[in-house]
Amino acid sequence: MSDRDQLIQEVEQAPDDLVQTMLDFLRRIKAIRDVHPLAQFAGILSDAEAAELNRIIVADCRQVDEHEW
Repeated sequence: MSDRDQLIQEVEQAPDDLVQTMLDFLRRIKAIRDVHPLAQFAGILSDAEAAELNRIIVADCRQVDEHEW
């Protein structure tokens, strides 16, 4: 079963107030994605990929000493 099918199944079984909350949330997320230029990339990395990218940045990028200036 696809994620979309699972979501539809959950929504069909959810009470109306929860469906309204989910719909409100979806509308807010859609509005943000439409506005922010980087929002389209949100969620494209797995947790493992994000952790690896973070490790590489911390290890290999130059650290700035704020008191050096």
